[in-house]
Amino acid sequence: MQNIYDLIVIGGGISSATFIANILKEDFKGKIAVVEAGRGLGGRCSTRYSYKDKKLALNHGCPIFNVQNLQKNSSLDNFIKELLDNNLVKSLDNSFFEVDDNLDFSNKNENDFYFGNVYTSVKNMSKLVENLFHLNNSNDQIDFYFETLIVKLNYNNEFWTVSSNKNKNINGKFLVCSSNLLLHKRSLKILNVRKIPLREAIIKKQNFKIDKILNLTNKQEYIKRTNFLIYTKKDTYLEGVFNKEIVHFIFNQKEKKDIEFERIVIQKQFDNSLGIVIHTRNMESFIKRYKELDKNFLFEYVTNKLNTFLIKNHITFKDLSLDDISIMNWRASQPFGEGIPKELQLCEEYNIGFCGDWFKLEGFGSVQGAIFSGLILSDKFINFLR
Repeated sequence: MQNIYDLIVIGGGISSATFIANILKEDFKGKIAVVEAGRGLGGRCSTRYSYKDKKLALNHGCPIFNVQNLQKNSSLDNFIKELLDNNLVKSLDNSFFEVDDNLDFSNKNENDFYFGNVYTSVKNMSKLVENLFHLNNSNDQIDFYFETLIVKLNYNNEFWTVSSNKNKNINGKFLVCSSNLLLHKRSLKILNVRKIPLREAIIKKQNFKIDKILNLTNKQEYIKRTNFLIYTKKDTYLEGVFNKEIVHFIFNQKEKKDIEFERIVIQKQFDNSLGIVIHTRNMESFIKRYKELDKNFLFEYVTNKLNTFLIKNHITFKDLSLDDISIMNWRASQPFGEGIPKELQLCEEYNIGFCGDWFKLEGFGSVQGAIFSGLILSDKFINFLR
């Protein structure tokens, strides 16, 4: 068997970056393969760069993250302090506005993603994840495999082989899945496979932990979103209290149905243009219908709704002058349901671990939950090696 890695990590998001940063800090000496289906790092914390100007960067998933740490976990506090000390993140004035039934601003804060301390990347969110991977990688221990979609897992003679849809095999002694796609029934459609990959690798009743995590994971569902990504012309400003680095407008349940937006996130760019992300849910059939008829009509429909909202609430005084607009589909952008118990994060018998925001931790479904899971798994992993 050639090129055997000590550790294979599937997924290049913030949970796997946290996990790797922490095990390297704890003096893990092994060679690591990070396997990512996308073209770059970030996962749901990824950044989209403008085709017209690569200095324009739009954090289209998680432009901010909040940390409550109600349980006063010292490892989480220390990790955030490390990010601050290394100038990877900065505290942010949490400028968010909840929108009520009349499209007016509410004083209520009922959204868990905006409580506690709020942070953003000093550069952008993809760069934050990239810097995390290299935070303690002074010995160049990580190989990255991008655009490598894993569709099959095999465990044999204490070694893992992960196989891509392009027949590339990567071998390793220990495997970490930072996404649960390879455990979840949605993999059958997304990966075009006959069996859930982990279930094919470890058949039923071979291991209690594996059976349990597969069973519980497949009770989770995922929120699908379609996002519209917008750049305005240069020197576009918001008015008054809205003229912030990052501003969120969050719609309540009624308005989500009426306006068809879940939230609007506006991010200032270096040239004083604005990057805007419109998060939508349950618009798939509408979008598909109008994309087939006329994509320009769809974009006009969305921008008209956006401008109407902004002008009505005196966020701007005239229609935005747009430079670019595009669509992005999230296949599974956020878990909901019951989180997976942290006791199932490590299966020693089969040399496999799991991390991500899908575990039953404070911050379930959020960046805090993803980070926390990476920290917990790193401690379990290091103790297992000892």
